[in-house]
Amino acid sequence: MQWGQIKTLLILSFLILDIYLLIQFTEKQQQADLSVLEHSESTIEEQLKAENIEVPVLSNKEYKETFISVEPRLMLKEELEALSDLENQNNEVIQNKLIISKLINPISIPKEASKDNMEDFIKDLTLFSDEYSFWEWDKKANILVYFQDKLNRPIYYNQNGLLLLYLNDENEVVYYTQTVLGDHEKNNDKRRLITPMRAIETLYEAETFNSNDEINSVEIGFHTRIPLDSGVQVFAPTWNIEVNGQSHYFVNAIEEFIFSSHHQEFFKDTLTNIEEKASLINKTEIKKEEFIKELDRKNDFIERSE
Repeated sequence: MQWGQIKTLLILSFLILDIYLLIQFTEKQQQADLSVLEHSESTIEEQLKAENIEVPVLSNKEYKETFISVEPRLMLKEELEALSDLENQNNEVIQNKLIISKLINPISIPKEASKDNMEDFIKDLTLFSDEYSFWEWDKKANILVYFQDKLNRPIYYNQNGLLLLYLNDENEVVYYTQTVLGDHEKNNDKRRLITPMRAIETLYEAETFNSNDEINSVEIGFHTRIPLDSGVQVFAPTWNIEVNGQSHYFVNAIEEFIFSSHHQEFFKDTLTNIEEKASLINKTEIKKEEFIKELDRKNDFIERSE
């Protein structure tokens, strides 16, 4: 056999071998890519399980939502009249926005402070009571906290949609303050919300959890996104993740960033703002100095608990 023919056969053999090896490499790469994809889809579940972080059964419901815009509500004449008709209280509206009320006879709260009980409790006590959801009983300051709802969902930590009931040492309501948000406007640009598991993953990536934590619930609500000079505020759909029955973390369900939720700081600022406005009280029945003293006392308890 001539050398030219041998060389041609060798070239063809190596070419066939190269093609074979290329096909094998491509198949293995595709398998590897598929494996990585499958692994990445289950990574968060596996990592949570590895750290013994309990997660409740999560809804698979798909949400498409938008931002909403809301202004603080100014009290109308008929609402002021309805306020004055409420029994067992002397009240006043400051700057047409903040309701301050002193109960003539203190009212004992239900022994079992469940969400349903506490929402029933305020039905005849305040205006717009059906628009507020019970959030917590801050036992250090002895204040019952209610957040206003929009679209049947709570607006978390907003001073313009907040009902606070101030308790004495016998757990009786002696005062309350209330702010009210007006009607909402929807943005027409609806977007798909991230899933509850993706919200959990966002917190996990931010090293929010500790091993053996228990995630109790993941619920949808709203959180302040943009405060504007005109008083209009923009609220974003937000996942509220409760951990260990006491801590709450908030994840913007459209843009995925984590909202800061400085609980103590929020209530210190809130009580300070209320105290400033309380200096404008005119009704002697509310006993302005006594109420301001009570606000100072509550704020002291909050500062000590930090």
